[in-house]
Amino acid sequence: MSLWRIRTAVEDRPGGLAGVVGALARCGGDIVGLSIHTDVSGVVDEFVVDIPGDHAVAVRALGEHCPTGTVTAVPAQRREVGDDVTRALLLTARLRSHPNRLPDALAELLSADGAHWTNLTRVEEAADPAGTAMLVPVGPLRGVLVRRRSHAFTWTESSRAEALVRSVMPSTGPVPTDRTVRTAGGEELSLRQVREADAPALSGLHRRCSAETVRSRYFAGMAELSPYMLRVFCDPGRGLTLAVRPRGGKDPVALGHLMYTLDPGVGEIAFLVEDAWQGRGVGTALARELTVIAADWGLAEVRAETALANAGMMRIMRRLGASVRGHGEGGPYVQARVPVAEALQGGSGGAARHGGRLARLMGQG
Repeated sequence: MSLWRIRTAVEDRPGGLAGVVGALARCGGDIVGLSIHTDVSGVVDEFVVDIPGDHAVAVRALGEHCPTGTVTAVPAQRREVGDDVTRALLLTARLRSHPNRLPDALAELLSADGAHWTNLTRVEEAADPAGTAMLVPVGPLRGVLVRRRSHAFTWTESSRAEALVRSVMPSTGPVPTDRTVRTAGGEELSLRQVREADAPALSGLHRRCSAETVRSRYFAGMAELSPYMLRVFCDPGRGLTLAVRPRGGKDPVALGHLMYTLDPGVGEIAFLVEDAWQGRGVGTALARELTVIAADWGLAEVRAETALANAGMMRIMRRLGASVRGHGEGGPYVQARVPVAEALQGGSGGAARHGGRLARLMGQG
């Protein structure tokens, strides 16, 4: 008998998982562990299986049920059998005494070949089209580079890694957000965190926006900014909202949001840009700044809920490298998801410490 860690995509239909389990049973496999992951390809199930004889037979059998045709199998250790939550809690307890051993803990959590500290200004280290290297941000400048040759990391594993980091590292809160950025057309924009005193100016911004622009942002009509929404925008426990003003201007022309979600290590971004300022690179500039802030917060992923008809938002998110998935069959709304480390990979730029892809975005408007 031998233990194997097997990953396979599962068809998103009733009975899809049952077919996979049945195939393993017919090969004499005893499932001793199961973990469900999400990734760009959809749902990926990981089984720890005790298999008699040649495991290749089970791999071929699973390939017949796999919608992508890709099944990976790597040897597993007895210590890997058990509850993932328990393992993560034990690692957290260990790290509270020795936080500098975070790379070792991440390698153990992810069954990786190795991990080491790195500087986020050298994110090109993590450039790997196969997805077998993952950069886990720890703070404004530090991160941990994790490598695993056998199979690519999933977004679920990325979220687990970020959750482990957040559980042991002190929260630094939002980085300073009063700053000036420049659009592709050379327009200077002043960004400042929203305060309660901004309520009249934000209400004026909403009144100047067309009904279509407001509906694209909130998925519903909203002629006025309600006191409740203003409290949400000003609550640091929920995230960050930036008001965007032309250099020297008094009235905001856009809002940018980076809000926490219930998923560990995941933030949600959204924009509202006044009609007269649309198509001038404001959204792209906000996407750049919010993604850099997401990295400073230690987030692994940013998401945006938008409508397929919102061409501007779709264009911005695709430039960031987002994968786009619909909600249900034929629905008008989609979710665009961007791994933060991937968006920050490349050369120099991006607030002087992040760059590459985000810096190049400014040249595309």
